Amino acid sequence: MTLQEDIRVRRTKQNIINAFVALTKEKSIDTITVQEIADKAMVNRATFYAHYHDKQDLYEQVFKQAIGLFTPLRNPLLFLNRKIMFTKLEDTLTGVLEKCSENRDLLLLIIDGTPSRTLQNQLAPILSTNISGILKEFGIDKKSTIPSDLVITYILSIFISVLAWWLHEGQAHDMSARQLAHNLIRLALDGHMRVLGIEP
Repeated sequence: MTLQEDIRVRRTKQNIINAFVALTKEKSIDTITVQEIADKAMVNRATFYAHYHDKQDLYEQVFKQAIGLFTPLRNPLLFLNRKIMFTKLEDTLTGVLEKCSENRDLLLLIIDGTPSRTLQNQLAPILSTNISGILKEFGIDKKSTIPSDLVITYILSIFISVLAWWLHEGQAHDMSARQLAHNLIRLALDGHMRVLGIEP
């Protein structure tokens, strides 16, 4: 496949995804047909099936694309030598939130249309490595009576809930990605990090 063909394939797949996400704003996923997706994406059904087995396969690819937006948070350099690199953490989180804002409809489709437990399970591999690393780095995994998996579940659920709030209502508060990242870190420092024994 040439570079030009590869770009064309990626553009076609993105058009199909965009069409699907747009249609979910008009009707429920169950009632959307492959023909409707193809029509909105301005491709024929054969082109749709050349890229996706069916509507469920498309949804799973959309889900994977949404989860991929969070991979920068996997960076182990955010936590070094028993220190949380707050400036780098805020910059990284801001970048992730900006991507989430750019893909707002796609993220809301996933957040609103997926059981919270499923979403947490998909985000856990990305975020739990760093969370576990913090707990070990500060010796919290040994001295705290709170189980590590409870801490991870707690932080993930808060993050998903706050992200959903921001994508739904944050614009009414004129809150930028940078402001949300800063506020999340402040809330974490003054809240569960203190409870766990991490001093800012």
